[in-house]
Amino acid sequence: MASVLLTFLVILLAFPNIHSLKVTPRLQSNPCKPEQIHLALSDSYTPNPASSSPIKAIFHTQEPCDSAYISLETLSGFEKIIATSVNYFEDTYSDKLYSTYVHIFDFPALEPGQVYEYTCHSDANDTHSPQGPFNFYVPNPQFDGQSTSVIMFGDLDNSADGQSTMTSLNGIKDTNFTSVAAYIHMGDIAYDLEGKGGKRGDDFMNAIQTFAASIPYMISLGNHETYNNFSNVNMRFKMPLFSETQNHYYSYNIGNMHFATINLDLVILYPELMQYMANWLANDLEQANINRNERPWIIVYTHRPLYCSKPGNDDCDNNAARYKVIEDIINKYKVDLYVSGHVHAYERMLPVYRGNVSNFQHDANDKHFRKIYNAQAPVYLMHGKAGHDGDKDDSKPYDPKPYSVTVDTKYSYMAVHSLNNTHLHVENIGSDKQKILDEFYLIKDCESFAHLPFYKEEFEVEEIDIEVEIFVNGFLPIKKQKRKQQFK
Repeated sequence: MASVLLTFLVILLAFPNIHSLKVTPRLQSNPCKPEQIHLALSDSYTPNPASSSPIKAIFHTQEPCDSAYISLETLSGFEKIIATSVNYFEDTYSDKLYSTYVHIFDFPALEPGQVYEYTCHSDANDTHSPQGPFNFYVPNPQFDGQSTSVIMFGDLDNSADGQSTMTSLNGIKDTNFTSVAAYIHMGDIAYDLEGKGGKRGDDFMNAIQTFAASIPYMISLGNHETYNNFSNVNMRFKMPLFSETQNHYYSYNIGNMHFATINLDLVILYPELMQYMANWLANDLEQANINRNERPWIIVYTHRPLYCSKPGNDDCDNNAARYKVIEDIINKYKVDLYVSGHVHAYERMLPVYRGNVSNFQHDANDKHFRKIYNAQAPVYLMHGKAGHDGDKDDSKPYDPKPYSVTVDTKYSYMAVHSLNNTHLHVENIGSDKQKILDEFYLIKDCESFAHLPFYKEEFEVEEIDIEVEIFVNGFLPIKKQKRKQQFK
């Protein structure tokens, strides 16, 4: 076992490109101008943002610019925030040397529900174009009685095909940013971050800066992030638990929702690591399920779907069997939503377990299943239609499978609203005209809806044992590296 673990460690430490500060001459007119500015929820966001760092900010410069800082306006005045770390990254893409300096800032303790302002500086004298100010809102990891919303989408780049969604996401920031706790991008980011010698990733990050500098931008990793052992995406993004799991899986709480994400593309590359990730997911969801009274909604998101309807698609045909252990875990711990991307469509499914529609209550007059009462298995959502270059070939409609409600191939994004402890509202919104293309409610209130029959009374939920080997802490063996709510 020790030799196997050592092999895993060697594989996953293949990140030779991040070093301590190292100067590489650049011919840039403004090499210290902050760019690619974005926010993320930090490792210590979950417990209490008023006593620890709730949010981190990241920006890039072309040179070390080790005097860079962030000026944060708080109730007591301006506070100078020094970078927690400055990492140099280089790699060769298309025979071109790509390099950048990544500045990571942990904001201090902040009050949930408050709006703050910050400006990014690269030197003390502001000779290199400070960027900002940007406003941001601190979401509350505890339920405060208010509805909470997140925006979810998969498969987005900065091409012409992605522009309607990009414009919509920016419009949400301009009009509703205090109502949105996070943007969640479920993999296939920029198609590809290392493309055009790294410029494609830089252009995408600068494009999302207009909203990601104000709203935490959370990601899961997809097949278009795998290049060089996920090194480019891991250079750009630092999700919770990054030092332990390198963005491959993590979890956090927002209001009365618990979010967990996993990277199935990691185990496609390294099948031996499934046991680690499955064990972590089981441990995380077991605790989340214990805390249902405080946080009743559990959402798992990733890039790869378990269920979908596209004819002849390997993921739609085989993933449920391929990742059976994941389905068993999310079913055992009563996950409410499993949300994925990858297949370039929006698809909503009924509660499903092992290929069958599971028990839920339903009004017979609700022909489109707009209200799902007391579901006994996860509802599966797939959203891979935010838009990317060459996506038009994926716009042909196809019929949903028997467990599916609807398929839509229009460019769109999803809004997930936790209205209270009994009602979760999901909208799929067209990016072009901001029209609601599909919506439904998940409702938990057994006593109030006892009169409704169960949709699949003959289906019995099978009790299963999760066969996952237990490892210390449940983490991958990765060494720490130094180096309406309708939005219109």
